[in-house]
Amino acid sequence: MKTQIVIAQLAIILGACAPLVTPLPAEIFIPTGVSPTATIVYPTPSPISTLPPPPIFTPDAIQVERWQEYQTELIKAVLSGYDPALYKYSLCEWDILGRSGQEVYVWAYCATLGGGSENLPAVIHLEVDGSIQNVEVPMRGSTWDSNIQRMFPVDVREKIELYYSPTYPYEGRPEELRVHLHYRRAHPEEPPLVVLSAMPPVTPAP
Repeated sequence: MKTQIVIAQLAIILGACAPLVTPLPAEIFIPTGVSPTATIVYPTPSPISTLPPPPIFTPDAIQVERWQEYQTELIKAVLSGYDPALYKYSLCEWDILGRSGQEVYVWAYCATLGGGSENLPAVIHLEVDGSIQNVEVPMRGSTWDSNIQRMFPVDVREKIELYYSPTYPYEGRPEELRVHLHYRRAHPEEPPLVVLSAMPPVTPAP
């Protein structure tokens, strides 16, 4: 009986002294015949594609001069579902997709200070002097497609589709608009990208 107890105690001691073996994670596969100490080369993830920007228009002199008016009216239309008290704390970025007579077609990204945001195409109806008469946006829901067809010519509708492409939400031009808008929160003197696109490049001092 004493012999059996001694053997059991020795087994426990030896087991405690044995080196621990950490099992390989299940997702790591080592091919047959390859030493576990060999360097394993994992596949490199595919790089994020660089998307070309949608074909957009550079604003004319009047649009550049009145950009704050454009922003104010776009905020009211694009963020119409939000509390109007938030409008004065909101910002907009937009691309000009086309123009026909007194109508300017844009894609707008607007956001409130609290983080709420909307992305919508819009039609800016102008007065003869270049001031804004009103801004029209398509209503979401069952009439969306019919409103898009009624409000925008074919070439503009094709550009709108680029902003809804599944590859665009976190890259490409929509992402540039979003990033620049957030930059402007800390730099209120900075105009939107659409205005910067019409300004001559700054030549560094020698």
